[in-house]
This record gives sequence, C-alpha cells and structure tokens, in this order.
Amino acid sequence: MSDIYSNAVDSFKIGIEHYLKEPGYSSRKHAILTIFHAIELFLKEQLYRTNPILIYRNIDAKITDDSQTVGIKEALARLENLGEGLHKGPQEVIDRIQKRRNRIEHHRYDHKEEDEAIISESLQFIFFFVDGVLKEKMERDIPPETLRKIQGLIFDRQDLNWIAMHRLEQWMHDTWPDFNEEETDSPDEFAGTLDCPICRQTYLVIDHHPTPFCFYCNTTVDAKLCDCGFTHLSSQKCSHC
Repeated sequence: MSDIYSNAVDSFKIGIEHYLKEPGYSSRKHAILTIFHAIELFLKEQLYRTNPILIYRNIDAKITDDSQTVGIKEALARLENLGEGLHKGPQEVIDRIQKRRNRIEHHRYDHKEEDEAIISESLQFIFFFVDGVLKEKMERDIPPETLRKIQGLIFDRQDLNWIAMHRLEQWMHDTWPDFNEEETDSPDEFAGTLDCPICRQTYLVIDHHPTPFCFYCNTTVDAKLCDCGFTHLSSQKCSHC
C-alpha cells in the first residue's frame, strides 16, 4: 500500500464524515475540498502504479522529496497518453467538483443547492475508480457499515443492483479466467449466490471467496450458511430454525 493511496483514503474518510453531517455551509465546503483532494490522489496512485516517476511534474529533473507533483489536469492528461484515460462522463464529474473547489480555494464558498449532487456524483466516481481501476477494497480502512450507508445515500436501488451484478461478474471472470458467459450463466464450480443477512439481496458469496462477501453491500459480511439452507450473521442464531 503506497503512501499516496493511504493519503487518498484519509481524505476520502474526512470527506464522507463531512458529507454525513447535516447539510450546511461548513460541512459541504469541507466535503468538497477533501473529496476533490481524494480524487486527485487516487488518480496519482494510478500513475504511481504505472511508474512512480510519473507523479512528478518535471520528470527530466532530479527527483527529491521537495519535487513538485502533477495536478489533476496533468494527471488526467498523462493517463490519457498512457491509454488509461477516463471516459467523458467521469471527466465531467471531476471538472464540476474542481470548479467548486477552485471557487472555495481562490475566492469564497457560495453554498449552492447543486453542491449536494456534485458531492454525490464525485463519491460515486471514487467508488467506481477504487473498486474497478485500482482493484482495492476500502473496507480495510473504513468501517463496512459506513461504506454501506454512503452507498445507500449516493446510489438508488436500481443502480445498486446493476453495480452489484457488474461486480459479481467481474469477480467470476477474475476467479475463473476461462469462464465464458455466452455458454453458461456462471462457472460450473460456482455454487451460486446467497441472500445477504444485512441487505437481504442475493449477492452474497461464501464459497471460493477468502471471506463471505456481498457484492451489493460491497463489503465483507460476517455471515454463515445454516444447515437449514438460510444465511445468518455469525453472531446471531438462524431465525429460520
């Protein structure tokens, strides 16, 4: 785990703490600042994983601890040149929160109604980027219940189902690279998904995963399968027995 990634997660944690507070001048101002900072650092993390020198603005000069690193626009341009650029939609999301951040940094914060949507879509981008591009699970640093709460606030139910199915399919392809979804719905070795005892959605995987994991919650779940065929939290008795 690089220092850049740890720094990004820390900014993300502070950002969601402000986001979960009652909407107001201070909470939204600091949510915008810290969430934008997290996005910038997560993009730098992708550059760092490609080659650590790519995070520096002048790669032809001697690199020291004081060497200046790239800003967000430079990071996006370098990722584009590497063939790892973002699609138009995510770039527009970043552009919107950057404009609000610049207004705060260089002038003042004029609290607007659309800030709620800007923060929400920025958090959505972070979840997609960390999960889909960096292949990381933030539950190592952020409590699963907090992650579930945030996802419930920024995604609607239809989105969560689509995202969960996408995550599940990606996991199956990563676990069974030769799996062909055009020939069968799932790999022969896969026993199928179970009902999650937390979200009550059928996206819980127990077999072939290091720990029981719900792709709807997108977190580890302390669940077990009862002899009666139903799942329940390990700390509780099965309600069906």
